[in-house]
Amino acid sequence: MADREHIPAAKKAVYLDKQTFATIMCMIPAGKLTTQEAICEMWARRKGADTCEIKDGGIMPFDKQMFWTPADIQRVDFITDLKSYNKSKSNLDDLIPYWRMISLKGTLIDFGRYFDKETQKELLEQEGHVIVQPNQNRRIYRVENYKAALFDLGKLIINE
Repeated sequence: MADREHIPAAKKAVYLDKQTFATIMCMIPAGKLTTQEAICEMWARRKGADTCEIKDGGIMPFDKQMFWTPADIQRVDFITDLKSYNKSKSNLDDLIPYWRMISLKGTLIDFGRYFDKETQKELLEQEGHVIVQPNQNRRIYRVENYKAALFDLGKLIINE
């Protein structure tokens, strides 16, 4: 009898909608960081899947009236123009803290029309992070010791 080649089963994928993603971001405490990949990995594990994709192609928020339904969280407002937003502590508590999301290599992310790397840098520094700019001629910023600041998403309790 010939040996049969093992062909793995198709990978199971789950989807993460933007509202749930925003809810998870609201659970990342000040002084802690996360990545989009870590959130997707946690969600896939939670759902017993191999992979996770963000529904509708991305995580960037729209105006909350376009698709938001109230959720049991404190911060439900989307960032629309953080640059002109008064950066006082009480106002920041009303925003989804997307600035706490960094790349896999610890660099800051350009969030386009929502806020830029300089704004993200300023907000992370307010939370105690040290931001370095390895090359003064390039607009790339990295969080120093970012791995130590990554939030353990396994600690989240999400009621669905």
